[in-house]
Amino acid sequence: MKKALTGPDIGQLVKGWQTLLGSRVDQFGRPDLNKVVLKLRSRERGTVRLLVDLSGWAYLTKESISTESNQGVFVQKVRKLIKKSRIESIEQINGDRILSISFVRKEEHITLIFEMFHKGNIVLCSNNKIISVMRKQKFRHRTLESGLEYQSPPSIDPFTVDLDVFGRKLSMSQRALGAALTIDCNVGGDISTLICNNLKIDRETSVSDVSVKEVYDELKRILNDVIEPTIFLDADGKNFTVSMFDLGMDSNETFLSLDEAVESYVSNIVVVKKEVKSSDEVRVDYQNKAIEKYNLRSKEYSEKGNIIFSNLNEIQNMIDYENDEDEVVIKMNNTDILINKNKSLEANASSYFDKSKEMVRKAERTREVIASKPISKPKKEIIKNKNIEWFERFRWFITTDGEISVAGKDARSNEQVVKKYLKNNDRYAHADIHGAPSVVVKNVNGVQPSEHSMLEACNFSLSYSKAWGARVSGGNSFWVENDKVSKTPNTGEFLAKGAFVIRGKRNWYRNLELNIAIGLITYEGNLKFMGGPISSLEKHSDKYVIFRPGFTERKLVIRKLSEAFSAESTDIEKLLPSGGFDLVKVKGIELKLD
Repeated sequence: MKKALTGPDIGQLVKGWQTLLGSRVDQFGRPDLNKVVLKLRSRERGTVRLLVDLSGWAYLTKESISTESNQGVFVQKVRKLIKKSRIESIEQINGDRILSISFVRKEEHITLIFEMFHKGNIVLCSNNKIISVMRKQKFRHRTLESGLEYQSPPSIDPFTVDLDVFGRKLSMSQRALGAALTIDCNVGGDISTLICNNLKIDRETSVSDVSVKEVYDELKRILNDVIEPTIFLDADGKNFTVSMFDLGMDSNETFLSLDEAVESYVSNIVVVKKEVKSSDEVRVDYQNKAIEKYNLRSKEYSEKGNIIFSNLNEIQNMIDYENDEDEVVIKMNNTDILINKNKSLEANASSYFDKSKEMVRKAERTREVIASKPISKPKKEIIKNKNIEWFERFRWFITTDGEISVAGKDARSNEQVVKKYLKNNDRYAHADIHGAPSVVVKNVNGVQPSEHSMLEACNFSLSYSKAWGARVSGGNSFWVENDKVSKTPNTGEFLAKGAFVIRGKRNWYRNLELNIAIGLITYEGNLKFMGGPISSLEKHSDKYVIFRPGFTERKLVIRKLSEAFSAESTDIEKLLPSGGFDLVKVKGIELKLD
């Protein structure tokens, strides 16, 4: 399984991020120990978030990620310097896993450098001089510390390196070919494996036994090949790696951008969070282990005392009194016993019995401490989505009849939903209001979705439109067959991104009520949070809540639902439309919004 992005991966991502130049920085946060988020406002992309996981991942997403943070002085300093600034440049340094982003605000230029290897680090610079670092680090060739010039590690860029430099780097390596390409030549594991497979060379082959030019030419051929971001599967059908190159493996899904592929892959390797023990539980565990240790020592001391008393004459003969040492260790009954020669053997035995009694007293005192201090309630187990499905990158729900329905979150994803996923025997739904999401209802085994499913899809599009924030009570929606949806505009007209032309009969549902249900469902054996029509949640869930447009703030609803479902706030936030809420019904959980 791929554990981090490679240098070429980051290079490709950076190419796609050039559209962010000029974007305004709304916020900077550190939601996790090793993760940072830049919330950006871009003219071309709207509001987006750049997530950088210093363990080796980075991607651009439309998903809401909290930027709230209380992670110390460094974050506060960065936030103060770059908030409300604009992005001046985004670069990769030396083709390595290093991302450099420069900001400008009122003629002040600041650079953040993200090093995504080892423990990971963030360096805050001005004119290449280090202002502050997240972690002070010292390497063989450089030191990351305030006041010093920033120096990047020595590396080569596989995209720009010439044959001579590549040849010297490869030939100097003490590693086998596969590792030399991966580490010393900075091409990453995916490409190094692909080079070896294409040239029919074993990865463990010595560098001296291969043609450098042949390897170099194959590298350049791969790097110049068609880019198609894909998640590849292992022999067991599980997600194995994500790459922009054809690795010759079975694939799970292809994506329009490497950002989307990386986001989907990273989401898929998230594990369920285990129950977290309270500090009191940790303390009691430690104290119980101490009691076990005291009891064991008490038994050992008692046994040694008994051995001495039972074998006085024999032990007396074993002691070498001519030795100048005050203490001697004898071995009897497979037990090492320390004897103080300045005491009688009876006194030595009594000393061991006294130690045994002291261990018993310590164990008893520890039990009393445990009993005197109540144990705080442990934190609830956090339900975390795993085995992320392809449709979870969009708004989605499962119809009452079991069809998968996907909808866009913005113009870009509306475009993607229709172009990529609207196929034969699928159906399309849309609310009669500007900005409503396009909804595609997928057929099951070639059978078109039912009219009831389309009613649910129409309600879904209306409820997740701007009508919710406007707190209107109802509206109109329609559905059509897949062949009635076109991206070809009428003569003289222009279609914006995410907009489509509907040609042919529209099947209308009028005066639909705005409402949604949020609940916990099981899909193919995995727990997932789903937002959708009431009838859908009533069919698929035993734990759900129903809302209509109202006046309770969205942030409060997110917090209360997160507590009620023991869920991450980000998992709940993505299910809710923009606007306020009124609680209509609760089933299977306890929830109060006041």
